[in-house]
Amino acid sequence: MNVAIVHEEILQGRPDSEDLLGQASLVTGALQALNFSHKIFTPGDSLTELYEFLGQMSEYSPTLVFNLVESHPRGQRLFPAFSGLLELAGFPYTGCPYDTLLTTTNKITAKSIMRACSIPTPGWHVFDGAVPPLRPHCHYIVKPSCEDASVGIDDTSIFTDRESLLKSLPEAYATHKQPLLIEEFITGRELNVSMLDHGNGKIEALPAAEIVFQDWPEDKPKIVNYAAKWLPRAFEYNNTPRQFNPPGIDTEYVKRIALSCWRAFGLRGYGRVDFRVDESARAYAIEVNANPCISHDSGYMAAAREAGYTETAVVNSIIEAALRK
Repeated sequence: MNVAIVHEEILQGRPDSEDLLGQASLVTGALQALNFSHKIFTPGDSLTELYEFLGQMSEYSPTLVFNLVESHPRGQRLFPAFSGLLELAGFPYTGCPYDTLLTTTNKITAKSIMRACSIPTPGWHVFDGAVPPLRPHCHYIVKPSCEDASVGIDDTSIFTDRESLLKSLPEAYATHKQPLLIEEFITGRELNVSMLDHGNGKIEALPAAEIVFQDWPEDKPKIVNYAAKWLPRAFEYNNTPRQFNPPGIDTEYVKRIALSCWRAFGLRGYGRVDFRVDESARAYAIEVNANPCISHDSGYMAAAREAGYTETAVVNSIIEAALRK
């Protein structure tokens, strides 16, 4: 079997982009263990470069494309287009299909789908230049609507009063150049559930993982911000260990919500749902992650190992799910 591993060009100095090298390393190692031949492609974004890429792919004639593309230089909302290109060209590829990537990339669309499917999710508003009808005593978190990897999220994203939030919105809107999701902030705990498609119709919810806010200052928001994910020297990075099957949470119920998200969004191969859990142990889905990071030290792979799977077994399952469609 010939497998083409495809990802965008790495942005030096951007750890959320450089992480692609770790993902490519994991996939390459697994393909070698499976005795599959492989080649890495990094297509550009211009029409000429994409035309050249399609020619290279036709020459290589892969059985499958392992799709690791997760951004686009002209804006995050455009990155799903690459999976559409693969579909139009007739190349089978791993992970979620175009329409799933499109709906999960836009947080506002994703929230609307969750609400329509009766999936518990915090209330929200949208800022696109017009003042939203915010509740005066509600806490909110503001997120760019079409970014992932916690890009644009830090401690200043949390607001406890309406006036300061309204004052901040025009500048944030100008900075991110996209609509803003203003989500009701659930004070409490954060956890996630990763899921694996075994290629035989069985979707497995892996052990639930709680992000523990260890030695956390009392006045510091308990959120997984950009620093917690990507900056090894940051306090947040070094004080947010994960624990599996956390006490005081009905993890089986949370897993059922995650699987409901899988069905509602049409995920394939692998995925993850992030949750906030309030002080009454009620769980709320806050984000559906299609094609989450699968580098060696990622949360997804940690959950897979907790469930007893090797990296090779995970990659093989993802491939089988792609070939089954």
